[in-house]
Amino acid sequence: METTELDTLLAAYQSELEADVKLDELNIKDKTMMVPTIKHKWVGRLMMHKAQHKKLLIAKKKAIKTYTDGNPVALSKKLSEQASINDPNIILIQESLEKIELIIDYLERVERLINTLTWDCKNVIDLQKLETT
Repeated sequence: METTELDTLLAAYQSELEADVKLDELNIKDKTMMVPTIKHKWVGRLMMHKAQHKKLLIAKKKAIKTYTDGNPVALSKKLSEQASINDPNIILIQESLEKIELIIDYLERVERLINTLTWDCKNVIDLQKLETT
């Protein structure tokens, strides 16, 4: 995943999140009823990226193993990783891992924000009740 792809993905997630959490007097009932769906959407994305992260970790281990299998001297795991650090394939995998980790961090924060959406809706509804009485 290139940096521009990551920037585009994060920008898309940010604008979509903005729409998901926007509350006003006209959409409060609809938004309240949509909270479970919104939570599901963001948790699903988080889990999808965590699965990608896991696949990349496995790919990195395989690439390190492939890199060190040709060596006549057996190396420890730590030395294998250090020896293979300049391999272009491993560098690409590591960059992808770092980008996925950034997306996962963002989505974990989104999940915490979305978990409070129910309370935000309740507070807006309570405020509306106070204003009409």
